[in-house]
Amino acid sequence: MCHIPGVLAAPKAELWPFWQPQEIKQTSDKPLSVADWQAFLDTYVSPDAQGVNRVAYGDVSKEDKQTLQRHLNALAELDPREWSEAEQQAFWINTYNIAVVNLVLDHYPLDSIKDIRLSFKSLFNAGPWEDKILVVAGKKLSLNDIEHRILRPIWKDARFHFALNCASIGCPNLAKEVYRAESLDEQLERAKREFLSSSRAFSVSGESYRLSSIFNWYWQDFAPEKKQLWRYFQGQGLIEKPVESFSYDYDWDLNVHVSTEGK
Repeated sequence: MCHIPGVLAAPKAELWPFWQPQEIKQTSDKPLSVADWQAFLDTYVSPDAQGVNRVAYGDVSKEDKQTLQRHLNALAELDPREWSEAEQQAFWINTYNIAVVNLVLDHYPLDSIKDIRLSFKSLFNAGPWEDKILVVAGKKLSLNDIEHRILRPIWKDARFHFALNCASIGCPNLAKEVYRAESLDEQLERAKREFLSSSRAFSVSGESYRLSSIFNWYWQDFAPEKKQLWRYFQGQGLIEKPVESFSYDYDWDLNVHVSTEGK
C-alpha cells in the first residue's frame, strides 16, 4: 500500500460520494481484461531471498510499458460503480498497482517512489500520492483517492493495506497474481498472512516489538484505539500478552530487481 510520509499526517478515510456502489446492472460496462497485467507480473516480478517481490523495471520493454499505459487510458470511459462489489474492489486494487508501476516506469531510474515530483503537491507530500495521474469514469484520480476516498471508506477492509503496493521494499508485496472478484477474499487473506509472517511487518527482540509503519499510520483500521493495537496481533497469533508500546519502521527503497541495479 501507499502512504504519505514525512511532514503530513497519514490520510484519513474520507468518502468521495460519487464512487458509492450502485445497483448492479447487467447492461453496465464490464471490467477490462487484466491478462496483460498478469503477463507483466509473470515476466517482470520475482521474489528475492527475503521473499520481497521485486520488479525488473530496467528490463521492461517499450511495448510492455505502452501496454500498461493503454490499459490505464482505457479506464477514462469505464464506470465500475454498477459492478458487483467484489469486482469493484479487485478493479481498484489492480488499477492502483498498475498505476504505481507505470508511474515508476515513467521516471526510472530512481531510488524511491518518494523521489517522483509531478507538482508542488509531490514536493509537499514527499511523493506523488496526491497528484491526479489517471482518469476513471471521467474523474481525475490520485493514488490517495483510490486508497483513502474509495477503498477504505466504502468497504472498511483492513486487508486492502496488504494488497496495495507502493513500489517500496517496506510495503506488502506486489502480488504475482492479479486480483479477481471470484477469488478476492482468499487473495486478501493470503496477502495478509504473507505480510504478517515477514519481518517487514512484525519482529520481536526480547521484550521489544517492531512493526511496519503501516500500523502506526493506519492504526485505526486495525484497532478501536491505538493502545489496543496489540490485540490485533494477538488475534493473528503473534502476541500473547498486552504490549505497551511498539517501535515502527519502513523501508522506502525502490522494490527494483537487483539485476537492474547492476549487482
